[in-house]
Amino acid sequence: MVSRWYHLCITLVLVFVSISADAAVTKITSTVDKNPVIAKESFVLTVTFNDDVPNSAFQPDILLNNFVVGRTSVSRQTSIVNGDLKKLTQFTTVLVAKDPGDYQIPSISLDGASSDPITMTVVEPGSDAAKRSDKVAFVDVSLDTSKVFLQQPIHYIVRLYLAADLNKGNLVPPQMDNADIRQIGKDEEFSEMNHGRRYRVYQRTYQITPNQSGSFEIEGARFDGEVYASGQRSIFSSFSNTQPVSAIAETKTVEVKPIPQNWTGHWLPSDLVTISQTVNPKQDEYKVGDPISVSLMLTAVGVKPEQLPDISYDYPNSVRIYPDKENTDQFVRNGINIAQKTIEYAIVPQKPGEITLPGIEVPWFNTKTQQRAIATTDDLTFNVAGSPIVQPKPAQSTQQPAETVQENTPTRSQEASQATTDDHWNYWVWVVVALIIALVVSVGINIMLYKRRNKASHLQQAQDTVIQPITKNEAWRQFQQACASSQPQRAEQALKRWAHQRYGQRVTTLSDVARLLDVTTESHVVSELNQLQAALYSAQQSKQWSRGKQLYQAVRTAQQQQASTKSNTSPLPPMYPMDS
Repeated sequence: MVSRWYHLCITLVLVFVSISADAAVTKITSTVDKNPVIAKESFVLTVTFNDDVPNSAFQPDILLNNFVVGRTSVSRQTSIVNGDLKKLTQFTTVLVAKDPGDYQIPSISLDGASSDPITMTVVEPGSDAAKRSDKVAFVDVSLDTSKVFLQQPIHYIVRLYLAADLNKGNLVPPQMDNADIRQIGKDEEFSEMNHGRRYRVYQRTYQITPNQSGSFEIEGARFDGEVYASGQRSIFSSFSNTQPVSAIAETKTVEVKPIPQNWTGHWLPSDLVTISQTVNPKQDEYKVGDPISVSLMLTAVGVKPEQLPDISYDYPNSVRIYPDKENTDQFVRNGINIAQKTIEYAIVPQKPGEITLPGIEVPWFNTKTQQRAIATTDDLTFNVAGSPIVQPKPAQSTQQPAETVQENTPTRSQEASQATTDDHWNYWVWVVVALIIALVVSVGINIMLYKRRNKASHLQQAQDTVIQPITKNEAWRQFQQACASSQPQRAEQALKRWAHQRYGQRVTTLSDVARLLDVTTESHVVSELNQLQAALYSAQQSKQWSRGKQLYQAVRTAQQQQASTKSNTSPLPPMYPMDS
């Protein structure tokens, strides 16, 4: 019994193989879903073979000369009716005609069979024939301006109209030579009536920034996708109920004017530029050496963050400037891109009195008035009290020039008087020398005793420093002030206090600070701490310590990197995923 079923199956397989081997393409048909069609809008070409053929049987590239070729899909069907095996292969291609006119879809041939050519009539988008209501999809675009200056942004608004439910699709951005093109804002979705038919509208905004002057064309945005077809009449409807569609927006022309010849400085074309600054802490009087935090914010409308200029400030020698951090950001408000730069730095007064810092100016080009404009801040005035910080001066030679020495020939009475004076002067010189020697010996003994006491009490002093009731913010402020005023002992004590309050561990040496900051022995922080250590305890203690700014920056960078390493960040998901 098993043997009979086995032979029957083998016989059926051989029969099907023989039928398939004898089959050949005898009929090819080509059809389009509409004719005439509108320029820049899609239509569907369907090519059907009455056999199972490979995907290479139809090459849509032959249509590239007259049409934009979109997606091509392949469907196959096999059926047996009254013992007759039938196979069909169907190719569906989306085509778009760019310009009006009459075009021909050539005959498709395979194995001696050929399809009939099709003559396509393409009409203007605004013609009467184009005002029919059977359009499934089309794209409309608009520009906020067609004449701009170099690097002045152009807002390109795309609206995709769909008369059927969207299955999947992809909107290709516009193209322009020598320009930066980026999407701004989020997609918008709404409904709209057009020629008596309701469409679902998807709107997207692009910002086009030209990088070269001249006349340019913006190739229109293009949509490729699939929509759900209603009442589809196809033998392949059991496989898919979607319809491919494509649409291309019309080409736009823009004129980009060069930078005006009389322009000087950084080129920043914008609708509006503002600059502001805030001071913290804000008080009536400050002290010499106390840092004053200043936050500067530059905002420009319609530009990219990389177009913002560098901020420079020319402040007098009565203050020192310590840059802190700089951040750039961008956001969209009411469909307009806004770029922003924030700069923070510290001002440390060096002498008492009223100190006035001039306002900061940023020149920019107003694209609305076509004129040069300047964004400015107000002057900063501080009332500073305390003693001035004395800066070291280079040693000056005490030798008098040879030409200033005058030679006088004394008389004999003058010589006698001079001899008496010299004897009297020599006597007092020896007295002063003896006193100086005694003073030097006394100071030397005191220094030796001080060093011994200092070694014994240094550990206790460090412990007392750590446990003083002071917050980490106050300790950091004291550390910053000590670095600014080049005071190594105060800097060491404040740094230990800060490390103890921040990490909650006992800190007795500068090596403990480096360990808590989790830095390597070759790092910049360790190098600066070693120099501070040398200034405190080396034999050359009289040499002034001038590495306060470098130490402050090194410690701040190390603790910021440590905090950044421990923080968890999550990547921003794509805003507008599109299925292809």
